Amino acid sequence: MKIALFTDTYLPQINGVATHVKTLKEGLERIGHQVTVVTADPSVSAHCIENGVLRCPATEIKELYGYGMAPYRSAERHRILEDLPFDIIHVHTEFGIGLFGAETARRRGIPLVYTMHTMWEQYLHYVVPRTIHPIARELARSYIGYFAEKADELIGPSRKIQGVLKNCGVRQEVNIIPNAVELDQFSRLLVPPLVVKRLRDDLGLTPADLVLCFCGRLGEEKSVDVLLDLFARLHQPGSRIKLLLIGDGPARKALEQQARGLGIADSVTFTGSVPHEHVPELFACCDLYVTASLSEVNSISMLEAMAMQLPVIHRIDEKNPGQVTEGVNGTLFSTAEEFCTAVNRFRDSSVEEQLRLRASTAESVHSANQEGLARQVEAVYLRQLAQYDRTQEKVFSCF
Repeated sequence: MKIALFTDTYLPQINGVATHVKTLKEGLERIGHQVTVVTADPSVSAHCIENGVLRCPATEIKELYGYGMAPYRSAERHRILEDLPFDIIHVHTEFGIGLFGAETARRRGIPLVYTMHTMWEQYLHYVVPRTIHPIARELARSYIGYFAEKADELIGPSRKIQGVLKNCGVRQEVNIIPNAVELDQFSRLLVPPLVVKRLRDDLGLTPADLVLCFCGRLGEEKSVDVLLDLFARLHQPGSRIKLLLIGDGPARKALEQQARGLGIADSVTFTGSVPHEHVPELFACCDLYVTASLSEVNSISMLEAMAMQLPVIHRIDEKNPGQVTEGVNGTLFSTAEEFCTAVNRFRDSSVEEQLRLRASTAESVHSANQEGLARQVEAVYLRQLAQYDRTQEKVFSCF
């Protein structure tokens, strides 16, 4: 098949959607398909296509992690793509580039697949004043519902998306296809012990330290402030427990100030932005992955940590069950006491028990590989192609 993936974010940007699209592209190519990525890119001044990626000029939205927003319509983009035959179009965004992808599918009379990655209600504080959040939330739900109803197939990385879309008025069923991990990169065996020792030394970690970590954008929606409060409850003088926060974002300065105010700054390290290829080395320096975020649908960073044998201590998200299985790949908590108990239980367990839990954690994501993701998405494509009526009239307009 000739497949086009439309996304507002792609490498070298560092975020879950960009990683997912890259993983899907490479997986589909491995099983024999031709894939073109169409993406917004604030770093280019003119449309350019290279190695199967069409980069489109875009306006950088600094408030929203530096994402690029490209115009819905572009004669130049249309001209470049006009000579590229596609069997199916798969959009990974609801805006600019996604709207263009949806219109392109309808204009060509080919199936449109839509994957919803982001719970946009959790990001409203970046784009509108809090005083109008209730109105903006309703508008967002209406728009997402309208956009999703135009797709022939819907995909979501967890059951949480099914509930979100239902709340937006979408009647169509969602294909639940979990995110994948690049297992050929995220393996503890690939990081030499000498590299781990050097990095731990650079980070000021001793062999006796138990290291907790979180990896992601430091934004309000990730609840890293909650994580710092929890760590402060756990932290005791001489406890030898450290917290490593991998990533950067608009909330970093406030979080650093919070850590100082809580008296835990000496035990919390902010790494800043880290290239994706170096994240495995940092994970290899850690013992547990911790998160208090309720904005995730199927966190790729968490899955990557699991692949690196890091059991997860995860705040209970009732809308997103099944992310962590007690005793298999981690522990769930809802209170500070439960969080502290989970960390201390792991710390006080035997070396043999820790190794067992590490091994079962990595095994729990063993099937979440590139080809597995590609095969599941391919099945959605093939089903839709088999039943698609190219004579039906489907009109898409953002107006």
